[in-house]
Amino acid sequence: MPTQNPHRIVGLCTSSKVYNALTELKHLEGHRSAKFLSLLTQNLVRKGLLNEQEVVHMLDQVVS
Repeated sequence: MPTQNPHRIVGLCTSSKVYNALTELKHLEGHRSAKFLSLLTQNLVRKGLLNEQEVVHMLDQVVS
C-alpha cells in the first residue's frame, strides 16, 4: 500500500525523496513531475539563477 508522503521517510537522500514522491502512484507521475519542475523553475527564476527567456528557450526545445 502506498504511503501518503514517501518523501518524508527518515534517512532517504534528497534524490530518493524526489524520486519516490514523483513515482509512487504511476497515474500521477506526469502531473507530479510537471508540478515539481514548475516549482523548481519558479524558485530558480526568483533566486536569479535562471531568467524567463532561458525558461522559454528550454520549453521550446521540449515541445519541438
